[in-house]
Amino acid sequence: MLNDPFKKISLDRTIQLECDTSLEGVEVAYHAYGTLNDTQSNVVLVLHALTGTSAAQEWWNGLIGTGRILDPNQYFIIAPNLLGSCYGTTGPESIDPKTGALYLASFPSITPRDIARVNLALLDKLNIERVHLAIGGSLGGMVVLEMASLAPDRFDAIVPIAVSGQHSAWRLAFSSFVRKTIVAHDPTLQDRTKLLAGLRLARQAAMITYRSSAEFDFRFGRETSNGRFEVENYLEHQGEKIVARFSPYSYLTLTRAMELYDLSRDQRSLEEVAASISVPALFVGISSDILYEPEEIELFAKLFPNSDYQTLDAIHGHDSFLVDQDVLAEVIRPFLHTRNVKTLLEAVV
Repeated sequence: MLNDPFKKISLDRTIQLECDTSLEGVEVAYHAYGTLNDTQSNVVLVLHALTGTSAAQEWWNGLIGTGRILDPNQYFIIAPNLLGSCYGTTGPESIDPKTGALYLASFPSITPRDIARVNLALLDKLNIERVHLAIGGSLGGMVVLEMASLAPDRFDAIVPIAVSGQHSAWRLAFSSFVRKTIVAHDPTLQDRTKLLAGLRLARQAAMITYRSSAEFDFRFGRETSNGRFEVENYLEHQGEKIVARFSPYSYLTLTRAMELYDLSRDQRSLEEVAASISVPALFVGISSDILYEPEEIELFAKLFPNSDYQTLDAIHGHDSFLVDQDVLAEVIRPFLHTRNVKTLLEAVV
């Protein structure tokens, strides 16, 4: 395994965005675990969720590590920080080369497809032509699907988790409300202190949809402490955690990107786009997810010509792919094993 998995690289190309503008001097921060083999047949691309980082082995150690299903002794694992985030890749907290000042609120609107194009450019920069597996949950799953749509011949297999083909009206309604919670604290988007106060509340609201009623009842019930319900204390704690580590500008940028997610955006129908993606795919839904209900994902998966669907049975809601990692690994293992056997047979032939 590499001693220093963190890397940062300049793409040295203009990135054209869907909002009819472009970004110059885009940098991508990423972590790389393991060693690329001679045939470049062991590349795994791991994409994080909304507020995640490129340090994938830290937040997904149930899947990534020695003896895990994504073992760096077997795979070359690349985990980029997504465009628009605040953990090293170009985003609102980066310097705009045109002005010499931080982008902040002036950072352009982006979509998961824009993020996908940046990741494909990263692969180009690293001279990686093929990816054995691309995997990600939530926003990361959106980007996985967009990459497979843009460059289907580049991927041997994909695993999108807790995501379907587009943001529904219900998800749009709640996401826009969460963003407005931040903006309402400072409509000018200039006062970071006020925006962080908004972010603190926005995260509390979002956490209600990321988890489930069953989990809250099991963990907190109606227990109280210091005159407040324990579930209130939990939400307050989550709010404090996010303002200590994340940018309100990146939160606004990436939640808006998720709202704009539509795999058929400016193309054919969703059914036609899915039918054109013949990459072997495993779609994973979560039994307790209220954001992307498993029934929706299962129906979506059936649109793809070479796909399978599995349910992760867990009570932790949308976040179960981050919480119930050992169970998720067992859901994915058979699919990954089949893909590995096929790759080995092709290498022999």
